[in-house]
Amino acid sequence: MSSTPPDGARWPDVVAAPGADAGAVVGDHRLRLLATLATALADASDPDEVARRAVKALAGTPALPFVQLHLAGPDGLRPAAADGGDVGPAPADGWPVSAVLADGVPRLLPPRSGDGSTTPVVAVLPVPDPGGDRPAGVLVAALDPGGPVDADDRTFVELVAAQIGTALALVRARRRRAADPAAPTELRLFQALVERSGDFIAAATPDGRTVYVNPAGRALVGLGDAEPVDGLGLVDFAAPDARERWRTELIPSALREGHHRAESRLVHRDTGAAIDVDHQTFTVATDGRDATAFVATVARDVSERQRALRRAEALARLAAALSSARGHEAIVEVVTTVAPAVVDAVALRVALALPGRTVLDVAGGDTPAERVPVGADAPLARAVRDNAVLPLTGVDGRTTGLCLPLRYGDGVALGALEVRWAGPVAEDEAPRNLLDAVAGLCSQALQRAELTGSAQAMAGFAARLSVTRSTTEAIEVILDAATTALGAELPGLAMRDEGRRVRLWYHDDVPGTLAATFHDLTVDDPRPIVRALRSGERIVLRDRADFAARFPGLADPVGAHGLVTTVALPLFGAGRRPIAALGFGWRRERPLREGDLALLDTVADLCEQTLERVRLAAAEHNLVTRLAGRLRSSSLTTPHGLEVATRYRPAMSGLHLGGDWYDLVRQEGDRLAVVLGDVVGHQVEAAADMAQLRTMLNTLIRLGVPLEEVFLRLTELLGVGFLGTCVVVVVDPRARTAQVARAGHPHPVVLPAGAPPRTVQTENAMPLGMVDRPMTVTTIPFAPGDLLVAYTDGLVERRGRPYDEGVAALHRALEAVRDEPAEVIADELLRDLAGSEDDQALVVLRHLG
Repeated sequence: MSSTPPDGARWPDVVAAPGADAGAVVGDHRLRLLATLATALADASDPDEVARRAVKALAGTPALPFVQLHLAGPDGLRPAAADGGDVGPAPADGWPVSAVLADGVPRLLPPRSGDGSTTPVVAVLPVPDPGGDRPAGVLVAALDPGGPVDADDRTFVELVAAQIGTALALVRARRRRAADPAAPTELRLFQALVERSGDFIAAATPDGRTVYVNPAGRALVGLGDAEPVDGLGLVDFAAPDARERWRTELIPSALREGHHRAESRLVHRDTGAAIDVDHQTFTVATDGRDATAFVATVARDVSERQRALRRAEALARLAAALSSARGHEAIVEVVTTVAPAVVDAVALRVALALPGRTVLDVAGGDTPAERVPVGADAPLARAVRDNAVLPLTGVDGRTTGLCLPLRYGDGVALGALEVRWAGPVAEDEAPRNLLDAVAGLCSQALQRAELTGSAQAMAGFAARLSVTRSTTEAIEVILDAATTALGAELPGLAMRDEGRRVRLWYHDDVPGTLAATFHDLTVDDPRPIVRALRSGERIVLRDRADFAARFPGLADPVGAHGLVTTVALPLFGAGRRPIAALGFGWRRERPLREGDLALLDTVADLCEQTLERVRLAAAEHNLVTRLAGRLRSSSLTTPHGLEVATRYRPAMSGLHLGGDWYDLVRQEGDRLAVVLGDVVGHQVEAAADMAQLRTMLNTLIRLGVPLEEVFLRLTELLGVGFLGTCVVVVVDPRARTAQVARAGHPHPVVLPAGAPPRTVQTENAMPLGMVDRPMTVTTIPFAPGDLLVAYTDGLVERRGRPYDEGVAALHRALEAVRDEPAEVIADELLRDLAGSEDDQALVVLRHLG
């Protein structure tokens, strides 16, 4: 305060309310203190005892650290009681108690500082006399409001003074009644005391018949000023859901214990509206003894406080439910089912505008989910489009609801809430603060879901890219999954072609008229996607006006096909030279925030790594295939009466010039030796061992070494510094036989004409490098029409599958194509038995007769 009258300031007009939680705690403490005071003063016998009990009950509490009471008498004021902490000395001219007694106006003395300490605010106010024209005394109370004195502090100390005045009046009334038996009845005195109260106050006989309701109580429950209360029970004023509790708990407890307090609900007799109240019930004796003559009820309207508490609890439930919701659909479900109770709405709908989308996904209320164009005239669409609050009005033009935009942290709209109430509300009565809190929680949850969805989409994108095995396959995944992760449309990937040409890859959903404008591209084309490929610049065009400003005079076919925000994203190779550019866009303007740009960088990194990986894999595969072709069959002709098909497929991971090989060695008499082997290991060392073994076996066979001694002689020549498997099948079409020698290798398969396939069983033999004795040779029939298949283990072995199941799969595949030419059979076997992580070598022979 800028100035203070000598006798202190009048009550201030400013209100500085504490926070919601702090106010609730302080209010609850004060209510308990008032109840304690009422109990302490209930049976005081004289004014001095009232003063002593009041000061004892109040002084030293957090709300009133110091209390002093002066009682009025014929000779003026006299100090009756004082207690509490040190509040410093009174002003030089004393507390202005006489002035307050004279004019009945309360004073507020501001804090005074001295010796480094500050005294609390002191209130000096009259103690009212309900039955008199002047105060019954003056109350001096130090206040500790924890901040500027506000209306709640004023109301509290006035209630304290009023309770003390009521107690003093009751003491005087008892004395007058004892001296004059003809004094007014207790009920009339009670009526005089409560006539001015703003609370609901009623009195009833012990059996529950109402005899009195004060004016404020009549207004609260809709009882007319002249309407009689005869025939009404005290419980008739309770809300229907509280009446049984009044009958069985509140009134019996008051009759038994003299006092009962609880929160309850009254009912408005005309509208049926329930009113939350802080309810106190107590008994009143009138005959000087303990017999109960009346049951009194005092109820203070706390509907707004209870409503605020319920809203706070509902808001907390909403926040908890949103924190555990995963995904946009789950969040919308939580908001549309939990939030109506928070804002007392009869219906609530959510419109979700995904980034760059031209339609809103709307759900909630009693209507089915729908999709609404952003450009529609619907209130939700307008709230999103204009990013503004939109009132909803009824036929009479009064507000019955609101549409509020949901926003990102930077203020851009990401959707909207539509809230409707049961009837019209004044705009200043709409719970805007609460609605803003609900909208904020919903916005945060949706942003969190968007980030989670982007992370999951990126993980899925990375997983799909990780299994691509060729450039074409990688491009297909990039065009499909990258834009899905970004919510974009019409992707295209530009890559250098022969010479100065640029090839654009795109999906079938790109309109032909748009694709046609990108034919015959060259590296000096001025369009954004080629510029990004040429310069390595990331080009982000927020809208088509941005395109026109940055590329003046250039045709805009992308904008003509409905895209608004577009991006050209360069992709770099190992030497940080641009090797491709990815273009895409959105049909509604999408501001790209810092997180979105980081997402673009992640997409670019994944694409770059994949394209480089498949490029290296393709180069390595081509190298392996060329080298393998030089290490295969040395036979230039096929013996008469045989049909032969050979295949070799290296593994597709890394430079797998593996240890698998096959060889065909022509022998005398139209005999043919078929050799398949597998040296343990990969890379160049395995290939070198394989080449050495192949050469030695080819030489031994050509020199006519008996088949049973071939593997033994190989060990003698090369020693034991290697490990591998091998099978040699010598086919003699004239003799209609096939001889098999096997060193740890998979068994060949024979398909006799008209019979199912079977494995050629041989005696167990040690692998190559461990053979120390002649091998046992197995001879089987091989007649015209028979089919013989020899292979390496890569054809049948798969991770996580038993070996025998792989052999069974081979038998089934052979059975299905047994009548096809050998070349077709070889191709079909490799197709049906694809998925190997190892090299595959295969020889198919048919006896033609």
